[in-house]
Amino acid sequence: MIPVIKSSTVYFLITFSSIAHASISNFAELYKEIKDLIKISETYKRLENNDQYFANFDNSKEPLDYGTYDYIIVGAGTAGGIVANRLSETSSRVLLVEAGPRDPDTVAVPALSPYFFNSPWDWGYNTTGHQICLASIDECCIFPRGKMWGGSSSLNGNLYSRGTKWDYDLWAEIVNNYDWSYENILPYFKKAERAMFEIDLDRNYHGFSGPQCIDLLQDTPGLTTMLLQAFKERGSIELDYNGRSPYGVSRHQNFMDRNVRAGTAHSYIRPAIDRPNLFISDNSLVTKIKIENDRAVGIEFVKNGELYIAQASKEVILSAGAINTPQILMLSGIGPSQELTKHGIELVKNLPVGQNLQDHVAVIPLFFRTDHTYYNFTLKKQLKLWYENKRPLTNGLGKQVIHYRNLRNDTSTRPDIEMLGVGPTFISNRIATFNRYNKKYTSAYQILNEHTDFAFQIFLLHPESKGEITLQSKDPRDYPLINFNYFAIENDLETIYQSIKWLLEMQNTKALKNFVAERLFVAMPGCDENYEMDSREWWYCMLRHVAFPGYHAMGSAIMRTGPSNSVCNPELKVHGIQKLRVADASIFPVTISGHTTAPTVMVAEKVSDLIKAEHGQ
Repeated sequence: MIPVIKSSTVYFLITFSSIAHASISNFAELYKEIKDLIKISETYKRLENNDQYFANFDNSKEPLDYGTYDYIIVGAGTAGGIVANRLSETSSRVLLVEAGPRDPDTVAVPALSPYFFNSPWDWGYNTTGHQICLASIDECCIFPRGKMWGGSSSLNGNLYSRGTKWDYDLWAEIVNNYDWSYENILPYFKKAERAMFEIDLDRNYHGFSGPQCIDLLQDTPGLTTMLLQAFKERGSIELDYNGRSPYGVSRHQNFMDRNVRAGTAHSYIRPAIDRPNLFISDNSLVTKIKIENDRAVGIEFVKNGELYIAQASKEVILSAGAINTPQILMLSGIGPSQELTKHGIELVKNLPVGQNLQDHVAVIPLFFRTDHTYYNFTLKKQLKLWYENKRPLTNGLGKQVIHYRNLRNDTSTRPDIEMLGVGPTFISNRIATFNRYNKKYTSAYQILNEHTDFAFQIFLLHPESKGEITLQSKDPRDYPLINFNYFAIENDLETIYQSIKWLLEMQNTKALKNFVAERLFVAMPGCDENYEMDSREWWYCMLRHVAFPGYHAMGSAIMRTGPSNSVCNPELKVHGIQKLRVADASIFPVTISGHTTAPTVMVAEKVSDLIKAEHGQ
């Protein structure tokens, strides 16, 4: 399930040498970097705090002046890179501050995604306080977050899934502002997008001239079409799930510029880096928003062991993501009074920061073995195929097809479940490694064969369980405490169980039988010996052990109309604090029926227009 390439001219028929990483044209160099990444991932000791920024730090020294800018954007991730690009289109001086470095060349290859989960380009976060990931070491879930240009858009699964019209109409209802309705946010999805595909394309719902390329992957021979047919046998039609309706089956749409990952570093930051009014400070940990008289005036950050202050004359935009944004707000005195008092932080504004934290839940419940063999190639051969825009390295997580389902068969409202057909080469024993399973479960997953096996994956889209982000202390060296409270409400388990029951019938379709696909049973220690296979109790046990986060954190600084139940207003301004906005997935008022990258891109495009309009630009 991994890397590939050859010095073909295919990729460079489209000239974006100034946008993409220069060295990806050098086969030998990229091949070496890929091997180095894999080696790093296999041996890397994950960070437990932010001490790395404070080497030789002297807190008795006065902060250094980093200058004055019109806008300061905290975080060069999925949202921040977009806001920096759009605001620097004007004559304004824009400072973009990022905790991580530039994204490495290997980011361009989507199949390397899981290796970044255990690398210096990931924050190294774990979750706490839930009933999930019991098969993992220390019974806690990893929660990958990109710490580099592009943030999590540089290491995620690359899937382009916007959510549905019902999600955003619900947003508009919750915030009592029609500007967030589907009708009014659709133009921002289209503004960002450059659709590069034609199969099942619902043209009225897509953009064709934006900076972010969206494309379909090459089919896995036989497998992709077989999975499409299997879902059709169960009543689905083939359609564009980002079009008029999600209810059908589709090939995955991906953030892909030919063979290259089209995260926001590629699509928004690099095209803007030569602008004289855009300034980027990376490897810079923001420790506080400077607030005077309920007005954001700048930021403090640590870089190379020195403390700096940067001033903002117009606005500070916090785009640090749904984990780090609430931490920075609370360290700045904005948050629940009880939480801040507990840590000795002076209260600036009492707001429910960190509360309403939500995520999707993912699980791979069903595995199948075929008599076909896929991509049994050396790493060099795979890399050569990647240069020709071919699988497997163009595929982030082995994706084949996608299907949205409402368990009540009500297609007039939003779906409960996302189902994915996932294939070679992601379905392998490395799943155990990436999820940090303990020895018993790692041994059980050795049965998987990356060249013959495929699986179905499920995302629970609207869990009832909610969690929170809190602080360990007032010291920015300490990581925040991340508690999603997964499976606190049993209905979440039941919803997944009902969807698994539906999926079990897939093995009876003519498509799977003709493909000679037979169910493969992975041992479930702690479940197999206590419950009957495929019983409700067995599935509940299985889910508590091997289900994992969706890695779609949202809602920790939500927008609504008032400060009693939200952090931001519908213009994403922090209640009671002038010149401070939040622009990332933390503002989502409720979960969305899809993945979070595309909606975060939409939010960043929208807030950029709001800021420009307010300041007459």
